Amino acid sequence: MDKKRKMLLVLCLVARAALGQPAVPPASGPVLTLAHCYDLAQVQAPLRKQIALNNAQAANNTARLATQLRLPQLAINGQASYQSEVTKIPLEGPGINIPTLSKDQYRLTLDASQTLFDGGTTRRQQELETLASQVNNQQVEVNLFRLREQVNGLYFGALLSEETARLRQGLRADLLQRRKALLARRANGVATGQDVARLDAEVLNLDQQLRELATTRAGLLRQLGELLGQALSPDTRLTTPTELPPAAPRPELSLYAQQKALLTGQQQLSDARLAPRLSAFGQVGYGRPTLNFLRNDFHGYGLAGLRLNWNLSNYYTRRQDREAIRLGQEAVAVQQTNFEQSQRVALAGQQTAVERYQTLLATDAELIALREKIQATAAVQLDNGIIGFSDYFTEANNLSLARLNQQLHLLQLLQAQADYSLILGASSRPR
Repeated sequence: MDKKRKMLLVLCLVARAALGQPAVPPASGPVLTLAHCYDLAQVQAPLRKQIALNNAQAANNTARLATQLRLPQLAINGQASYQSEVTKIPLEGPGINIPTLSKDQYRLTLDASQTLFDGGTTRRQQELETLASQVNNQQVEVNLFRLREQVNGLYFGALLSEETARLRQGLRADLLQRRKALLARRANGVATGQDVARLDAEVLNLDQQLRELATTRAGLLRQLGELLGQALSPDTRLTTPTELPPAAPRPELSLYAQQKALLTGQQQLSDARLAPRLSAFGQVGYGRPTLNFLRNDFHGYGLAGLRLNWNLSNYYTRRQDREAIRLGQEAVAVQQTNFEQSQRVALAGQQTAVERYQTLLATDAELIALREKIQATAAVQLDNGIIGFSDYFTEANNLSLARLNQQLHLLQLLQAQADYSLILGASSRPR
């Protein structure tokens, strides 16, 4: 027995041990849909918490501004001083006693101020806080929307691994059936042990492929599970989407609109600060001297009134402020135009991919039908000893690859359509 025959015999013995083992079982656990994965990825994303934080921060700032406007501003002030000269009244005469003020003076006051009119500045600041929060939240939505692209890649990758394994399982089952026939023919002296060894080698090769596919699928499910916030076991079943959602605006478009609204709000706040401000004020105090400079002892006092303040210096930069807002609006418009151009380019690429896979699928069925006829003829020839196993396996493998290509093209078409829908924007998810 030459070296080659010995190697085939060893391979045959190893294969017999493996042939008794069941192939990688199909997934039979919990079911997931692409739509459900979209929802879970968005709900479980750590970034989702940022929206609640943005809302809380905006609410806190708005409440703080309202409190400042509604309640008076209070302050306690104290002062002690010594001065080199004091005011003196040079009047002297009988019965005239005008006290001289002390050079050391003391004062402790409680000052209050209540805004009566601020030109709408506080209201504009509150609106600006809300607009800024909306912009931040929409930016979060943009980032969350991009999670769907990751979900698509992992989901369809796992589906492809699963479908490939299913088709290779079919080829493996066919080979095991042929093995029984080969063993019977070898017992009758029609087939050789070399044919059986070759068959066993191909079965082992398929087992390796199946284990590799199972490992690949499990890895993709682990990554998908990280996005979904839950562990996905290898027996998790993924359903093939049969319907894609209609198109709707991308979140980026809403982001650009809200950024423009924020800039408009900044302009309105700038205009409000040009208006005069009216406030009421009051002061109570204790010290020496007080409002009556003819008394040089410690005692209390008080005063109240109205104050008008009009900061005209805000007009100095009004034109520059407006120009800055205008430039900001133009910058947002440029970003939107650039996004829309990139979107059109990406859509054109995805449309090409969709058409390519549709063209391939149109001929896959015809190719499979031809391969089935060829494989059936080869099976009869193998059973009748006209051809050897190698020739039969070539045709059987060609049929398996044709079926695999059909499923591959189908999944690639579905992913291309899903990606197209994401690029364009989707108002609902696939069912």
